[in-house]
Amino acid sequence: MIPKNEIIQEQSLQRSIHYYVLSLGEKKNRLYEGFREKLIDIQNKNFPFEFSIDTGSQSSRDTQIRDYLQQTNQRFSHYYEQEPLRLMVLGAQKNLAIFETLTTHQDLLIGMIKGDYTTTSPHNLGRIVWPVVKETISGVNENAMKELEIADKMNNVIFGIEAVGQLAETQTGATLYVEEDYHVIGSIQKTDRSPIISRHVDLLQVIDDVVDIIIEKVLQRGGNVVFLNSGSLITYDRITMINLGGITKGRPEC
Repeated sequence: MIPKNEIIQEQSLQRSIHYYVLSLGEKKNRLYEGFREKLIDIQNKNFPFEFSIDTGSQSSRDTQIRDYLQQTNQRFSHYYEQEPLRLMVLGAQKNLAIFETLTTHQDLLIGMIKGDYTTTSPHNLGRIVWPVVKETISGVNENAMKELEIADKMNNVIFGIEAVGQLAETQTGATLYVEEDYHVIGSIQKTDRSPIISRHVDLLQVIDDVVDIIIEKVLQRGGNVVFLNSGSLITYDRITMINLGGITKGRPEC
């Protein structure tokens, strides 16, 4: 049974900022692929999944709803098998409760948000689900800054986009701290894998966010990411990393 609060968060999660969003509606179920607050609406033969409930007894209607949610779960499984990512689910409280009991992916759930959001734009929906995903990733870590200060005193901290980007390529199990609204236009060199910061943006070129690339690299190497409020890491150039190996504080030499 879904608790009374509208948002239910699961704590035992593999950390990731790349995830799925499944929106359960009265007549249509939609699937999105998310990266931070950005959502991509998946549109193909499996989604959006439209359906209609025949008039009849309440028992008959409940059976039909359960059947459609079971089919939705099977359709989602197709995508999970291709790219296994965690899952956020949105929908009416009754549909959430049913889906939670029948899904084969309970261990993937980041959380659930009550409400029909099938007509909400991907842009606005991303702004709704990302705070829940972000909070789960960070683990609501009230001691984050204290741990960073301790690591700093032990000369176990590096900071700045260039230094952090280089270290992320080689370190395993490190902890990355980053301000949640920090973005840097650029890419990663193919030779020494160091970050390239783009001061002058050519809108005709495909430009990556170096911060997102670093976050993904840290997660891939078994590390943790803690998102902090804007301005929290001013003295660390807005991004810093704790290294379990004990390195010299600051930017490593190239």
